[in-house]
Amino acid sequence: MDLKIGSIVMEHFRAFRELSIHGLGRVNLLTGRNNTGKSSVLEGLRIIARNAPLDVIQSILRNREEDVEAAEDDSGSVDTESLSKVSGLFHGFPQLSETPQPIVISTNSGSHPMRMTLRLGRFSEERDSDGNYRLVAEQADFFGDPDTIPALVVETDEGTRLHRLERFRGYRRMPMLPRPKLRDETQMSCIFVSPYGGEETGALGGLWDRIVLSDSEKEVVEALRIIDDRISAVSMVGDARRARAAIVRANNLSRPVPLRSFGDGLNRLFGIILSLVNARGGLLLVDEFENGLHYSVQLDAWRTIFRLAQTLDIQVFATSHSWDTIESFQQAAKETPETGVLIRLTRKGETIIPTVFTEDELAIATRDRIEVR
Repeated sequence: MDLKIGSIVMEHFRAFRELSIHGLGRVNLLTGRNNTGKSSVLEGLRIIARNAPLDVIQSILRNREEDVEAAEDDSGSVDTESLSKVSGLFHGFPQLSETPQPIVISTNSGSHPMRMTLRLGRFSEERDSDGNYRLVAEQADFFGDPDTIPALVVETDEGTRLHRLERFRGYRRMPMLPRPKLRDETQMSCIFVSPYGGEETGALGGLWDRIVLSDSEKEVVEALRIIDDRISAVSMVGDARRARAAIVRANNLSRPVPLRSFGDGLNRLFGIILSLVNARGGLLLVDEFENGLHYSVQLDAWRTIFRLAQTLDIQVFATSHSWDTIESFQQAAKETPETGVLIRLTRKGETIIPTVFTEDELAIATRDRIEVR
């Protein structure tokens, strides 16, 4: 099975003036010190794989608390730069120029080449002969004419979509217009597991419903047995009126108990493996893989990920700054025919440089304790 993405290029996105990563594998682990852009790579992949829908961009901004409401002055006007909740996505933030460089994200040398441009623009509102409103692009600088409508413009080979920026802050004075539709908002299946994904198992109810009573359900149960081999079954309880929660059946217990009672590690692994089996034919993105997972279970967790990634045709991207995670990743990669690649991001001034380690190079680095974090 061919990889979905063989390389990725991000220009003017977050801290990246330009980042090019080539030679990606079936399972990829991003490492590096703090503030080198590991999470930003996952964000860029989420945006392009999902075709930049509004809810994904809002989720990315919310995770970084970049969607905090801006204060309004007494006149009721809104500062344009504050209104632009998406400005943090652009390189150079918070010191943006009057014409921020467009974000360009592209992938190639894989089975699913993609290219996307995101830019800020201003538009005026016009009514056509049928009485329908439409937006017309203006040439003014983005931080210029306050009477025009600011928007995030998403351009792909399939067409153009506009996200009016007031949609990012609940601003209701302007009437909402129907947005142009692309053929399909989702380029491919892409599931993101946040660093805190194991905290609320009820949020995983929709993913559980998709695999219940299937072979994938058995894979999830088997993965949980990596941490506690007494577990024999998992289910979700609750409905629209009551928050859903995961419960487990264990051999030494007379009745099912909440999964949360087994600790953070089991919940973290539940979220990762449940997301993995739902990402069939697409991407799985895991931020801070090691959160909640003791080093002693990480090798078996990676073995499961490598095996299912191959079986279900999934490409995995994870981040970590843990040496234990790197060592267990390297060992699992050595045992499988599928390719495991480690990418180290290093900051030099304002430039972020990726270094790609193949399996052989990574084996040498871990054997000799060479710093790759």
